[in-house]
Parts: sequence; structure tokens; C-alpha cells
Amino acid sequence: MKIGRVKGIVLKLHLSTLLIIGLVGISAASFYFTLVLTPSLMELIIVGILSSVIILISILLHELTHSLVAQKYGLIVSEIELFLFGGVSKIEKEPETPKSEMVIAIVGPLSSLIIGFSFLIVVYLSPIILSPIIYVSLLYTGISNIGLGLFNLIPAFPVDGGRVLRAFLWYRRHDILSATKTASRVGSFFAYGLMVYGVLQTFLFGFFNGLWLVLIGSYLNRQTKQAYNLVKNEAMLSTFYAKEMMSIPHLEIPFDMLINDAVRAYFMIYKRPYFSVIQGDKIVGVVHINDIKKIPQNQRHQYIIGYVMRKASGFPSIDEKETGKEVMRKLVLLKNKPHLVVVKETNDDYVLGFIGEDEIISTLRFCQLNPDKC
Repeated sequence: MKIGRVKGIVLKLHLSTLLIIGLVGISAASFYFTLVLTPSLMELIIVGILSSVIILISILLHELTHSLVAQKYGLIVSEIELFLFGGVSKIEKEPETPKSEMVIAIVGPLSSLIIGFSFLIVVYLSPIILSPIIYVSLLYTGISNIGLGLFNLIPAFPVDGGRVLRAFLWYRRHDILSATKTASRVGSFFAYGLMVYGVLQTFLFGFFNGLWLVLIGSYLNRQTKQAYNLVKNEAMLSTFYAKEMMSIPHLEIPFDMLINDAVRAYFMIYKRPYFSVIQGDKIVGVVHINDIKKIPQNQRHQYIIGYVMRKASGFPSIDEKETGKEVMRKLVLLKNKPHLVVVKETNDDYVLGFIGEDEIISTLRFCQLNPDKC
């Protein structure tokens, strides 16, 4: 769910965020119950809601600091999404230097620590007497933000502390892949440690506490492996030019062919999800099976393929001499099928071919079979 936009960054709330709100609300209300004698039900509800909103805003500010600093280093940030395990900033590519990675990573935990200590200063040094609701809410969210900041400083890649570790190793070794591999191993160690501790807690202190740690550890371990694989794949793809990876269209649907005829002559026979569309001797677009489905079956004899196709200019494009690493970065940002990048001739808009997920997978498989050539 989209909730706003800051500096061109779309802010989103995932449905699982509601669980965070509920858990924080219950935890804050329990905290209030232990500190205040005979609290009313309304007070517990207000503390729960107020603390949940403050924590949600704090997490958003944490991610915003990452994103705004990333923008200062020339990186494109498309969106920030809050979800069950916190928040994530979707940055188009990895930082270009160890210094930029370290700065981008460290500002998030620092913002959480600043927010947390600011709340505690208000609680303990405020010249006015705070109401119990405000006092406990600020105390709870202050401690929580400090905890969030410290947790994110743990060197468990890909959380912030792990990225700081990778930046340091990258600077020392001058090799991002080697640095990522080591940081990922440390991240997996912490992830498995959390899961083991969670299992022990399940037997010692109760099911819920342990389950939550197991879920966090499992999520962290999965993210660690994905982050390492992404860097490893980018390293392999960077050894290929786009022209070497692209698929040259051999089956092209004429621009003026009726949709019904195209379905029978191409989609039904060749069983492919999409085809390029040609007008004259130029590729002008792509038509996907989902585009065909938008036209009612009894009307497909009235329209030509050119009516439903998506223009080639509507897809991200790349020069034939750019590397597969850049292709992959463009592909991961695409949401609607087909996921394609158009390969164009240098200094020309002439379409040479396309690179999609199949071409990426084929290139990576080639590298796995021939590691000395990648």
C-alpha cells in the first residue's frame, strides 16, 4: 500500500506491517501495565497505539536516512517498504566504493540511536511533568530505538553492521566479491545462532519468544544467501557484453497481422509467451500472451497485433557494449511481464535483440560450466 513519496522515493506499507503494529502495541501496553498502578483499559490502548505509531515512524526515518544518503552518492532509490521484519530501501545497484557503502550503511543505525537517546533525554530531563502515558510511551520507544540501532550494528550481512563489515573488507582487499563472501559467512553464523537460541528459548521460556527468534534467524539467513548470490552473479555477468548475451529474434510477428491469425500461427504452434513485432525491417515492439488476453476473444479478428503490442521504446534499453551486470540491474526493477531489456546498436536506436531472464540464466550456467572464462 502506497502511503506517500519523499524526494522521488515511494513509501509503501506491506500488509504484514499490521502484525508489527499489533505486537508493538501489546508489548508497550504490557510495559505500561508493569510501571503504572491499576491502569485503565483506555490508557493501555492509547499507549499501545501511540507507541506503535512512533516505532513505525522511527523505522521509516531509519530507512529514509539510508535512501537519502544513497541518493547523494548518485544511487537511484525507487521505494521504501515497511514489512514484518522492519523496512527495506530498494536501491537500484550496489554502492560504487567502500566509503559510500560504509556511510550509507552506518547512517541508519545512527539515526535510530539518536532518536532513542533523544526520547530518553526528554523522559529524564524534561522541565515539565509528563503524563504517565507520554512518559511510558517515550521511555518504551526510546529503549526500542536504541535496541534497533544496536541490533543493526551487528556485523551480520546484509543488515547494516554486516554492510559496514563488507565495506571495511572491500577497502582492505580491493575485491567486493571476496568481501561479500566473508561478510555473508559471518551473517550466516549469526543467523544460525539466532535460530539455535530461539529453539532453546522455545523449551525454556515459551513457544512465542523462541519462534520469533527462529523466524528472524531464518529470514536473515535467506537474505544473506540472496545478497551473496546477487553479487556473485553480477561479477560473472560483468565479463560479458550485452551483445554476447542477447537473443536475436528469429520469429517475428508482422505489425499488421490480425490478433486471431497471430494466435494460431505463432502462440499456438511455438508455445512461447511473447514474440517481437516487426514493421518493415525493424523491430518495433513486443507482444505478450497477457496483452492478447486483454482483448475479448470475439473481438480479436478486428484488431491487428500493432494495436496490442508494447513499443520497444517502452522497455529499458542498453547499449550492445554494456555488460551483463548492467542488464541484470535493469531487469530486477521490472514488474510487468515480459521482463526484457532491449539491446540497441551503439549510437543508434536500431534494436538488435532482447535479454530476458532466460538469457541471464543461460549465461550464468555457462559460467558455472566454464568458470575459467568468467
